[in-house]
Amino acid sequence: MGLRERKKQATRRALQGAAVRLTLERGLENVTVEEIAAAAEVSARTFFNYFATKEEALLGDGPFTPGEHEREVFVEGGPTGDFVEDLIDLLIDSLLGSGDLATHRAEAARRKELLDREPQLLPGFLARLHRAEQELAAAIAERSGTPSDDIRSSLIAASAMSVIRHTMKRVPYGDDPDIEAARTLLRHAFRSLGEAFGRDERP
Repeated sequence: MGLRERKKQATRRALQGAAVRLTLERGLENVTVEEIAAAAEVSARTFFNYFATKEEALLGDGPFTPGEHEREVFVEGGPTGDFVEDLIDLLIDSLLGSGDLATHRAEAARRKELLDREPQLLPGFLARLHRAEQELAAAIAERSGTPSDDIRSSLIAASAMSVIRHTMKRVPYGDDPDIEAARTLLRHAFRSLGEAFGRDERP
């Protein structure tokens, strides 16, 4: 990722962080776009370069949103050439982005608190999860050379997202959660799923 893209990503994360923090402090109705921008040390005009509304900033991209580069690598048959291993890599990268497990857990806790306090945001959050699942299904279909409406790709995507949600809860807590522990648990979870259906995990 080039310097320009890193700066854009940092600005986007700063705006999202400011939006969540201010909303948790004051409530959604008591926070303006101008205040979010000021807290992130950018202009309101810059805010609208990234988000159309404060609600959009609060929800962000949602979890499990693969980056363009990671998606391309997966579709082209990499990085390992093994479908399950590559799917695990894609899911980990999509989940954590440029952060780590500790950051992810802190963000997940804030997101849960935000949705508990502002339930009107829940439909938008669920819509983002659905969109992420559709994007994952499209990548799986492209990787396996099947039609985009093939039900197997959709089922694999839905199962994969369910597996990672349940697996991440099992990664031991600590000051420095181990990413390799997460990968090991994911591999075991996917293989257990494959064994439960009595067939290989590949599409």
